[in-house]
Amino acid sequence: MTFPDFTTSPDVITSTRIPRLVAYWRSCCGDRQVPLRADVDPGAIRDLLPNIVLTEIDENFRVRYRLVGTRVVEFNKLDFTGAYLDEMRWDVTERYSRAYRRVSETGLPHYGLDSWPLARSLYGRSEIAMLPMTTDGTRVDRCLSLEDFLFSSHDLPMRQG
Repeated sequence: MTFPDFTTSPDVITSTRIPRLVAYWRSCCGDRQVPLRADVDPGAIRDLLPNIVLTEIDENFRVRYRLVGTRVVEFNKLDFTGAYLDEMRWDVTERYSRAYRRVSETGLPHYGLDSWPLARSLYGRSEIAMLPMTTDGTRVDRCLSLEDFLFSSHDLPMRQG
């Protein structure tokens, strides 16, 4: 199953967690378009932390996963904290690379859907928000993301085809 590129429109999102994170992120912006990483307090979004992914975007747009929440690890069957996106197998179409580049260049939140094969002809599905942050107040070099999995690991629908 393939999905279109990430978009700045939240219309693709049905998750109740993502709007809560976006509202918190906006509250951290103050009078800036993008919040400072230091202004984001993980304790304020404690219930969302299992679904959170924090990334670092370097000057060459290489993306490194700095923190991967426990629910994201559970559904991916892999803790990729510390790994680079270009080292991971799942970005073969560079859809995530394009999204991180756009988030970094525009300073705007991006939203998307994803799906991946699991065992026994099942598939996982998630809704994703990527929210830009900055460490220096100038360049977007961090991303606060949330992956909301639409099905429990015991209640995934069968893959079509």
